[in-house]
Amino acid sequence: MSYLRVSAVTADALATDKFRTIPPGGAIVNVFGSSVTKSDAFGFSTTDKEIVVGGSFFNIESSADVIDTDRDQLVFNEPVRGGSELFLPVSAVTTECQFLVVITPLQPRG
Repeated sequence: MSYLRVSAVTADALATDKFRTIPPGGAIVNVFGSSVTKSDAFGFSTTDKEIVVGGSFFNIESSADVIDTDRDQLVFNEPVRGGSELFLPVSAVTTECQFLVVITPLQPRG
């Protein structure tokens, strides 16, 4: 699990996170987020798959440091292949947006 605060446009908000590479057995990924303004935009992808392109936020409570896991989900139970890397570009941010990335590793069959 990783909590990110982003206050500037970035090609990849996950660039320095150690968990960005999915474990060998694969994982289920969920992303939650909130923003100060609705005009902020993000994307989410893996090494070989675009999951969100030009996404926007549903909740604008980021100024209160609020991410509500009951309503702020942006990516739902996305299966990701083992060895893939995660990318989270933020193409527009007015003040700040926040993300919670939850990775649930899967056990390899065998």
